[in-house]
Amino acid sequence: MVEVVVIGAGPYGLSVAAHLRHMRVPFRVFGKPMGMWSDHMPKGLTLKSDAFASNIAAPNNAFPLERFYRESGRTDYSPIGLRVPGSTVAEYGREFQRRYVGEVDEARVLDVAKLRRGFRLHLDSGEQVLARKVVVAAGLLSLRHVPDALAPLAPGMVSHSSAHSDLSKFSGRRVTVIGAGQSACELAALLNEQGAQVTMLTRRPLKWYEPKNEDQPGVRRTAWQRARRPNFGLGPGWRTYFWSERPYEFSYLPQNTRYAKAYGLFAPAGSGWIKHRVDGVIPIYTGTLRDVRMHGDEARLSVETPEGAVELAADHVIAATGYKPEVSRLPFLEQVSGDIRTIKGAPLLDRSLGSSVPGLHFAGFLGAATFGPSMRFIYGARFAAQRLSQHLSHLGDGRRRSAHVAVQPSERAGATV
Repeated sequence: MVEVVVIGAGPYGLSVAAHLRHMRVPFRVFGKPMGMWSDHMPKGLTLKSDAFASNIAAPNNAFPLERFYRESGRTDYSPIGLRVPGSTVAEYGREFQRRYVGEVDEARVLDVAKLRRGFRLHLDSGEQVLARKVVVAAGLLSLRHVPDALAPLAPGMVSHSSAHSDLSKFSGRRVTVIGAGQSACELAALLNEQGAQVTMLTRRPLKWYEPKNEDQPGVRRTAWQRARRPNFGLGPGWRTYFWSERPYEFSYLPQNTRYAKAYGLFAPAGSGWIKHRVDGVIPIYTGTLRDVRMHGDEARLSVETPEGAVELAADHVIAATGYKPEVSRLPFLEQVSGDIRTIKGAPLLDRSLGSSVPGLHFAGFLGAATFGPSMRFIYGARFAAQRLSQHLSHLGDGRRRSAHVAVQPSERAGATV
């Protein structure tokens, strides 16, 4: 029986595993390293977060993104204002895994069953694994949300934004992108630049987050500017301090307040650096979707706008409509999800990120209902990894100290990326 199983090998899963290795806690990790970033993010998409807030959490912050940039020969690093490509984050995560985690099993977890002491996991390889504790750091794929209103469309006519890494296949085709957030805006821009005929459909007028001049790459801010408007993980200004830097204190807020702030604090908006690629370039319709139907081999969307009814025709509809924080959507937790206390579907966690099922922990997006909006971004991985590893390192007996995880990475390991 292994001490800890980590399900998921994205920034949160790798951060937790790296800290467990540092604490010499025996573990296994299941998932494709950075699979969401490499296989489900359109080429050319960039992070909304600043580079300094995009570090995967190694113990003692030993391998920040800045170091990866430097050691891989990239010379354009800037903590503020740098638009980090998703493909670069995927490379960074895989190198992080090689240095600080070690082997990751890409087998898929099919089912997690609770035993009297611990858990039994069934893998798609046929293997069964026994574990004392399980950390769910699975990515967002099982949580993706496609509005029910699009159900009348043929399966090949509608998809979620996370279903595409190569947008060139849409060249010359009519594509409607539904959504008003950063993902929708940048996806529409990339589609347009790949030769697609793009329209956007939003429920509310599109908003843009316009960074100030002092937030541009390479700008050296004065001491007064830094004091008046410091940079925190979720954005500049003192108004973001609590949500960014105080996840533990956030957990003491009333439950309904926590949920509302966790998933509703930052309204959908496009980032100012892509505004010139969308505004005035791509037709944008704002209104209510009244009817969706198939008309021959094309999709027809009837929209009620302030100017009147509009009908959009498309060869494909992409829902850039985000993700639902509902633990019941994770198929491998079907046997235990009914025993997990939730608020609107999101698990309620204790101070060690543990759920109401003893030994079952959550890190990442599903932890935001307890620890706040930083859990929706890479920035929250450090808090999650530290809390979990501190808790899990006190489990079991001293025999685990001789496990394979005891070896620490060399500072010179993998210097050539």
